[in-house]
Amino acid sequence: MSQSAFSRFLSKPFQWLRFSLGRFARLQENTDSRLTDGDIIALDDTKIEHPHGKKIPFLCWLFDSSDKRHVWCINLVSTLAILKNGLEYPMLWRFWVKTGQENEKQSKLDLAKQMLAEARQLNKARLWVAMDRWFLCKKFLNWLMGQNFDWVTKAKRNTALFRKIYDPVLGKERYIKLNPKQLLREVYSQLRVLGKESVLSIPDIYIKMPYETLTRKGKPITRQRFLPIAAIAATYEKQAVEGSIVLPEEECPATFKDAYLLISNRVDTPEEAATAYVKRWRIEVFYRTAKQNLGLTSCYAQSETAHFAHVELLFTAKTLLCYASWECNKEGAEQAPSLCEVIRYFFNAGCRIRCCEQLIQVYFDTATQRFSRLIDKFWPHSLELRLWDWENYPETA
Repeated sequence: MSQSAFSRFLSKPFQWLRFSLGRFARLQENTDSRLTDGDIIALDDTKIEHPHGKKIPFLCWLFDSSDKRHVWCINLVSTLAILKNGLEYPMLWRFWVKTGQENEKQSKLDLAKQMLAEARQLNKARLWVAMDRWFLCKKFLNWLMGQNFDWVTKAKRNTALFRKIYDPVLGKERYIKLNPKQLLREVYSQLRVLGKESVLSIPDIYIKMPYETLTRKGKPITRQRFLPIAAIAATYEKQAVEGSIVLPEEECPATFKDAYLLISNRVDTPEEAATAYVKRWRIEVFYRTAKQNLGLTSCYAQSETAHFAHVELLFTAKTLLCYASWECNKEGAEQAPSLCEVIRYFFNAGCRIRCCEQLIQVYFDTATQRFSRLIDKFWPHSLELRLWDWENYPETA
């Protein structure tokens, strides 16, 4: 039975978001999958089309930039963990839903805060948050730094940047305003000397950030202060592939010829910020794999509960798949299987079960030599079933 068909039977309400948080908590208990300082969280959203549900309340009529058309869809906001050891896995997710009631409105920024706050409760490491420029909101950036996250994103056309200079007339330092295109024009000749797919850090760049304070009379007020940021100019090729410094996106950001501008709060490590943004593309690859190979868009149920079950089951399957693929391919393993081969020959392998007295024998219809390392590490040598185990299983059907 396919996962998309199976999830349609899970129509009884269940706390799937809590289940998702438990999955992430379990990953933080393992040394191999725990997030550590310098690891990356990619933040993005995607649209899950539902062609048979114009009157379903949790669907939205949104523009899909990949297909250049409007669709009835679920807007899925999610995060992806990318570790330095090469392992990556999906983390938490939320559905963004339009609502007419002001007290129930939640933007995608609010949903992102919820997910990152839950992740921060389980992991205190200093992590990167790599995101596209849609999430470039000053209040959101302030919140990230308050939660000990480092951020990197691509500058917008209208992003206001500042440079500190010394004014001999006034006899003091002052800030002059410039836009990203001006900045790229200034350094473009230096950038081209470095060659294609190169990066160049631009010093002494600031951005205005709001902060809350009190007046002399004790009234709350929002003021602005100049925050030093890392401004990183980078080039790309029109036929860019995964692994290049900056990948082009559908909408036009701040550019000059073939140069883009990245901004980050980490002034001390601009090269690390550029590397973190490169890995943001992995969440796009994750969405593509989830749609093409795991059936993310194949659930046509008309209840929101079934879609919650479907997405979390898919994220759980993808987590297992990522870990299995990483285990098979790490340390330069010979004849390492591809992601599709792990799905076809391991997760979807046929099997025959034989019960003999107190033994249960499982015969897999696959080449065990390719997956012997995986089976030896994770297959239980003994399995004991107790009554309380079954009593603690959630009632999801």
